[in-house]
Amino acid sequence: MRGTAETQGSLSQIEVVCGDLLDEDGFLVTLGAARGTVFDDADFECLYASRRGRPSHPPSVLAALLLAQLFYGVSDREAERRSRFDLSWKAALGLPLEHRGIPHVCLVEFRARLVRAGMDAWLHERLTGVAKRAGVIGHRRVVDSTGVADSVITRDTVSLIRSAIRRCLALLDEIDPDGATRCRASLARDDYDRDGKPEICWASPEERAALINELFADGCRVIIACGGIDDPALVVELRLLGVVTAQDVEDDGAGGIRLAQRVAPERVISVVDPDARHGHRSRRDRYDGYKLHISVDVDSDLFMAGQATRATAGDGEILAGLLDDDPVAVAEVIGDTHYGNVENRRVLASQGVELTAPAPPASASKGYFSKDEFTIDLGAGTVTCPAGQIATIPTTTASRRQARFGARVCAGCPLRDRCTKRSGGRTVDINRDEELLIEARQTRWTPEFRHRYRQRAQVERKNAQLKSRRAKLPWRGVRKANAWLQLRMAALNLDNLGRSMILAG
Repeated sequence: MRGTAETQGSLSQIEVVCGDLLDEDGFLVTLGAARGTVFDDADFECLYASRRGRPSHPPSVLAALLLAQLFYGVSDREAERRSRFDLSWKAALGLPLEHRGIPHVCLVEFRARLVRAGMDAWLHERLTGVAKRAGVIGHRRVVDSTGVADSVITRDTVSLIRSAIRRCLALLDEIDPDGATRCRASLARDDYDRDGKPEICWASPEERAALINELFADGCRVIIACGGIDDPALVVELRLLGVVTAQDVEDDGAGGIRLAQRVAPERVISVVDPDARHGHRSRRDRYDGYKLHISVDVDSDLFMAGQATRATAGDGEILAGLLDDDPVAVAEVIGDTHYGNVENRRVLASQGVELTAPAPPASASKGYFSKDEFTIDLGAGTVTCPAGQIATIPTTTASRRQARFGARVCAGCPLRDRCTKRSGGRTVDINRDEELLIEARQTRWTPEFRHRYRQRAQVERKNAQLKSRRAKLPWRGVRKANAWLQLRMAALNLDNLGRSMILAG
């Protein structure tokens, strides 16, 4: 393995020969300064348990190449090409002028080692540690999430079931060839080894219904045939087959099944990437992939923590994990309505953390008064409706209480048509943490709240920065999606620290 001294020496060779052609600042200059100072070969010794079969390239150089790849959003082969032909990349990596570049397989193998060792967040943690020691990190955070598409094709129900059956049969061929032959003979269809859709008349509802029933039955037969085989890989594939076979169908009432007229909440959309899910940024803006949750320091503009989840995960559920991963004690969190629920307010209040986020609006049927239009006075124990009628809040200690206006109060009310359809009159639920919600709704309209809440726009820019140069996640699975996020944040933070002259080399 080449030593660090040799790679550092080769940098001066490029500077002497091509110094006028190199940039004087920028990400690659910062990366060259960080290699050997912020991280070096010794930091990655744990990735190589044996002294034999050492890598032909120092791990610090591979780590630098990985950061450059993530910063510029290029493929493995493009990273190899740039390390061979681009002088700025060679200088940042410390490669000699005549070096033929780092093979992409070396980059792939190093990245896999990082993920297997649980070190995918190590570079991000090291850089936030540098910023912490420099004293540039504040105690206020803006949080948000953004959806990102995966790199696989979203399959329909027919393709999903056929692909899942095909994968199970392929594994069964390896484990038990005779059993695979018997299993295939029991199936209604014999075309699972062929790609593409079955050749039926797709315009015929009867043929489509028959196909769905055949696929469902064959999926069940494969699961039963393989049920007694104790092979970890096959068990995983059978579990996936069971999910995709059942998620989109329902009983047709005549002894068969039919496609359900709804979308399953956690619908698997690909057998190649089973963790990917349907997500939506709004009613019209939908995507298939993952959700990236981030926390950004208001003062330094650095990514402080991040987590990738399935696209169906709620934003507020991830907030506690983001704060736990923060290297600095947080005093204030700024977020949108998704983070302003009662649970987050109660937890953060107990930790002494101020939450600047609007309270979720009270739900109501279209055209009817919501709970927000009632005046709740916890001190007096009363609720006043828009018509001026007053109901008493029960003094019970139950977690859920209801203020009831009663049928006699509501019967003759001129606003009844906009308030309730219940014959027993309108009721208003009182949460056990209602005081927190009342305070949040009152605070939302103050000039101070509006001034501080404007800083939430900072995280929107960071979301855009996170996804720039890469429209889709290049890796599959939520575990690798999280690894990509950690490394991408590390690369962007490194650039930020370089521009701030904290890592000036």
